[in-house]
Amino acid sequence: MWQPEASEPINLDELAVPLACTFATHVAKACSDFARVIECRRLPEKGVEIVTFEIDIGVPQRPVYAINATEVVSVCFVLGNSAPPLIAVGRPDFPDTPHQNLVPEGFPSVLCVDDRPWQDIRGGYTASELMARIQVWFTKACEGELHGDDQPFDPFFLYDGAHEIIVTQDADEAMNAKGKLSIWAADQPPRFLVVTGAQDGKGVIGQLHLHILHVDVAAVAMRRMRKAPRTLGQLAGLLAERNVDLLAPLKQSILEWHATGKMDDDGRWLTCILVSMPQVHPHTREIGASRPMAFLCADSPGRIGEALGVLGRLPSDATTAARYMPLMFSEMTADGLDGFPIQVAPVHLEMDSAGASDLAGRRADLRELVMIGAGSLGSHLAEYLSREGQFRWTVVDDDALLPHNIARHTLTRVHLGQGKARNLASRLELIRCDTAPRSIRENVLDGEPSDALVQALQRADIIIDASASVPVSRWLSDRPDQARRMCAFFTPDGRSAVLMAEAADRSVTLRDLEAAYLREILANPTLKDHLRAGQQLRYTGACRALTNKIPASSIALLSGLLAAGLATASGDDSAALRLWAMQEDGSIDCANAPTSMIKSSISDWTVTLPAALRDDLVARREGALPSETGGPLVGVIDYEAKHLAAVHALATPPDSAGTRADFVRGTRGLQRLIEEAQSRSGGQVRYIGEWHSHPAGASASPSATDINQICQLSLLLDLDGLPALSLIVGEQGLAMLVGEVA
Repeated sequence: MWQPEASEPINLDELAVPLACTFATHVAKACSDFARVIECRRLPEKGVEIVTFEIDIGVPQRPVYAINATEVVSVCFVLGNSAPPLIAVGRPDFPDTPHQNLVPEGFPSVLCVDDRPWQDIRGGYTASELMARIQVWFTKACEGELHGDDQPFDPFFLYDGAHEIIVTQDADEAMNAKGKLSIWAADQPPRFLVVTGAQDGKGVIGQLHLHILHVDVAAVAMRRMRKAPRTLGQLAGLLAERNVDLLAPLKQSILEWHATGKMDDDGRWLTCILVSMPQVHPHTREIGASRPMAFLCADSPGRIGEALGVLGRLPSDATTAARYMPLMFSEMTADGLDGFPIQVAPVHLEMDSAGASDLAGRRADLRELVMIGAGSLGSHLAEYLSREGQFRWTVVDDDALLPHNIARHTLTRVHLGQGKARNLASRLELIRCDTAPRSIRENVLDGEPSDALVQALQRADIIIDASASVPVSRWLSDRPDQARRMCAFFTPDGRSAVLMAEAADRSVTLRDLEAAYLREILANPTLKDHLRAGQQLRYTGACRALTNKIPASSIALLSGLLAAGLATASGDDSAALRLWAMQEDGSIDCANAPTSMIKSSISDWTVTLPAALRDDLVARREGALPSETGGPLVGVIDYEAKHLAAVHALATPPDSAGTRADFVRGTRGLQRLIEEAQSRSGGQVRYIGEWHSHPAGASASPSATDINQICQLSLLLDLDGLPALSLIVGEQGLAMLVGEVA
C-alpha cells in the first residue's frame, strides 16, 4: 500500500476535496460487493488527499499481464480540482503494461485510465465514472487490450516542466546524419524551444541561454523504460544499460561549448539532451518507431563540465562570470552528475506529409500535382490539401495579387503586386516540412508553353484546372500528357461548386465532362438557375475590371467541399462529375451526374454526346411510335479543335408534324427555346443541328431525305462558319452526320 512521506491519515468524513469525498463514499456504499476502502490520507502542504481501497478483479484463467485477483489502489485528488485524479498501485512487482505513466524512481506505478483533457471533463466528472474507468483498465490489462493501434508502446510521461520541445525536419535530418543542432526559444516567455539543424546565432533569447546535444539508442539494445530518470547521473546510467555512453558525447559537447568562448554569466542556462529511443511493447517486446525524448537540465554546460571532470573553474570574484579551462588529464566521472536534476519535456515533431495525412484520416499521397490557377479557389484548394498531406505541388499562374483579391485569397497584403503562384508555393512550403512546392509564372493560353511548364505537365500525375476558364480546361484536355486531369470551379453567384475528374485512363476527358455538365444543367429542373449571374463589382475604372460579389465564408465552404471531393476522386479511377449547392437555410445539396459518353470521328471532326442524351432520344422515339419525331439540338462547337459536342435535345415545337414515313420539325417557340438554353448554360451552348427518329423496324442509316436535310443545315450554319450535326435514332443504334460546306 502506498503511503507517501509527509502524509497523514484522516477519517473519511474529514476529506475536504469534493471529488475525493464522493469517491470514497461511492466505494464504501455503492461498490461494497467488489471494493473496500482501506484508508484516507492527506498531504497538507500539497493540498492532496488520497483514498486507498482494494478492488476485486475478474482475472481470467490466463491473463496477459500478472494482475492479482485483488489489487490495492490509491487515488490522489488535488484541492481545487486543478488536476485529474492520479491512480497509483503501490505493489513493487506490479507488471509493466501499456497505459501507465512514466514516473521517477521511488514512485508507485501510475495508471492512465482517461486520456481526455482534464479541463474538458472536470466539470461533470463523477465518482462512478472514475471507478468504472479503473475497472475497465484492469479488465483490459488482463485481456491484453490496453494498447491501441495508434498509441505509442512506451509509458506516457507526466510532464510538469515549464518547457516543451519542437523538433523540425532539418533537425531530424541532422540527428540522422550525426550532425550538430541548434536550439532556440520561439517566444517570450520561453515555453516552446525549437530544435533545428545547426544555425549560427541561435541559442540565446533574453536571459535564457540554451545548449543541446543528441544521442541515439540502437533498436537492438533498447530496453523498455519503467521509471523516468531524475538526474543527469540516472540518465547516464539508464543509457549505459542500453549500451549508450552519454559521457563521451556530453564531454565533446561541453568542450565545443567552451571553445566558442561562452561563459556562465548572470543569465539562466538550460541544457537539453535529446535521446532518440525506439519504443518497446511491454508484452510482445516488439520494437516500434524511434522518437526523440527530451531531458532538460536547468544548468550550464560549464557547471556540468566541472562536475564531470572535463572543465576546471578559474579563480574569479563574486562579480565576475565563471570561467573554465579544459582539464586535459583528469579522469572523467559521472559521480557528480547526480547533483543535476532533470525534467522530461514533451517533444513535438514538425508536421510532414505522413503526420498531416494521419491527422486528416487519409493516406499520404505524394504524387506530383500541377495546379493551373492560383486565384481564390486555387489558393484554398492547395492549402487544404497540403494540410491533409496530399500531393507535391507545382502552381502555375501569371497573375499578381491585387487589393480586392485579399477578400477571398489565402495570401495577404504583404504580397500585394507580387506573383500569386510564387507566394502560394512559398506558403505551402511553410505548411509541410517535407515537400518543396514549385511555381511557374505563366499564362498557359499565351503562346507556346515554356519548357518549364511542359516538363511540369509531363512529370505530373494529376493536373488540376482551378482557373475558372473554359479555354484552359479544353487546352488541358487536348494535351498529350499522361496525367489525369481534373477541373474545379464556382458558379458565378458563388452558391455552387463543380468538380470534374477524368477517368484515370482518360477514356473520359475534361471535354467530355464539360458536355455531361452542360447536359445536366439543361436537363435537370433543379439546376435551372445554376449558372445565373451574380452581383458584380468594378474594382478599377477599366471596363473589364469586374469581379463577382462572393463572401469569403462561401469560398471557404465550397473550397472545402471541392478539396474533399478532389481527394476522394484522386483515389478512384473512374470519372466523376459532382455538384454542390448551398441552400438558403445553410444546407448543402450534392449531386453526382452521369459521365458515360459516346464518341465518334467523322471526317476530321470528333463528335461526342452524353450517353444520357442518347437514352433520352431513344425514349422519345419509343414514345412517339408509330410516328417519327425529332427536334433541335444544342451543344458546343470548337472549330479550332474540330470538336463538336451535342449536349441536349430541346422540346419538339408544337407545330411539328410526324407520320409513319417522315417528320417535319415546326418553328413555333423555337427561338425562345434556344435562347433559354443559351441563358441557362451561361451562354455556353448554341444551336448545332437536328435529330429525328426512324419508324419501327427501320435502322438508323440515313435516307436520301436525311442526306438532303444535313446539306440544308450545313448551308444554314455555314453563315457562321460552323458545321451542322444530324442525329438519327433507329430500331437499333444511333447514326451521326456532320455537314460542312467545303
